[in-house]
Amino acid sequence: MSVSHLKNIKLLHNQVGRFLIVGIITVLIDFVIYILLLFFDFETDLSKAVSFSGGAIFAYFANRGYTFKSKRKGLLSFALFSTLYILTLGVNVSMNELILSVFGKTQLIIIFAFIAATGLSAAINYIGMKYIIFRG
Repeated sequence: MSVSHLKNIKLLHNQVGRFLIVGIITVLIDFVIYILLLFFDFETDLSKAVSFSGGAIFAYFANRGYTFKSKRKGLLSFALFSTLYILTLGVNVSMNELILSVFGKTQLIIIFAFIAATGLSAAINYIGMKYIIFRG
């Protein structure tokens, strides 16, 4: 696919589309770290917290510059983002652990719990970034 074809993809031209692209990459970073830590026998809650945090670092820079094209920089922007992500880290880990405790820790349930926790925290993150952190 050439660069001219990429410019014509409508998903790349709207904020939600860019958020989804950044989100997919963020989730991949999160998932790879999570699976690696589980492979090395780390606990699921610690693994989820560390993997979520790794994705969050990428998400801050990608969402600020690419998704929301925000001119806001500096400590206040990063502090607001960090506060939002600490809140959604709690939501993410709690949702993940709740599902695992109710349904067990089979491979399928681990993946389902990861997706459910990620979806909920992503929705909260989008709202927080759009209306509070990176608003124009």
